[in-house]
Amino acid sequence: MAVETILKQPAEVRRYPLRVAALPLPTAVENVSVDSRGLVPGSALMTASAEIEAGAVFVDLAGGTDGEHYLVTVRVSNAAAEIAEAELDVTVIDGAWAMPDGGAGYVTIMDFVARVGLPEVIRATDGIGDGRIDRVMLVNALIDAQALVDTYFASRYVVPLLDPPLIVKKLVTDLARAALYPSGAPDGVAEQAKATTRLLERIQSGALQLPLATPPTPAVSENPILIAPGRRAYPDGLRGY
Repeated sequence: MAVETILKQPAEVRRYPLRVAALPLPTAVENVSVDSRGLVPGSALMTASAEIEAGAVFVDLAGGTDGEHYLVTVRVSNAAAEIAEAELDVTVIDGAWAMPDGGAGYVTIMDFVARVGLPEVIRATDGIGDGRIDRVMLVNALIDAQALVDTYFASRYVVPLLDPPLIVKKLVTDLARAALYPSGAPDGVAEQAKATTRLLERIQSGALQLPLATPPTPAVSENPILIAPGRRAYPDGLRGY
């Protein structure tokens, strides 16, 4: 039986369609159970319930502790009294983080995992082999990547960006992904980071523009030079002087 893997934030109430391939047209939910993997000491229990709508099974998930994994098992039956089970592996991740100055991150942890893939993020950050994402390591990589991106943008746009476009999220993701490999990123990851740096240089030079980004306000001198119209002090231009 294949186990589906999904992500969920601790405060999120998520509804997920569960595939029960071994049982056509389920009509009733027999049982729903949730087991914690025990990766986080004292982790809170995640609750799960299931219902069937138009022959499809939906699971409602609530709660859970950041960094913990939960195995949800749903048993259903059909009109012929046939029974089948489906399992769902739920990784709970707190996706929010902030820059050191309190500004919002351009890419949430959930965004990053969705783009890179949970298996790779775990492999790159799990230093002790417990199957968890090292949140501190990942957030530091995102902070460094965003700071670098803003450095390229600062001469042409007001940073931090209030509503970063998708291309900016990709740039931050590419740089942070490469940073997760301090001993050297795999070829594809390293090449993508190099391409991202070249793109940032083109944006910095003005060859490319960011959509909807705000240009900086021109600086105003505290001691401006005022030029007023008037007559020449010597109308004849000091002719013959």
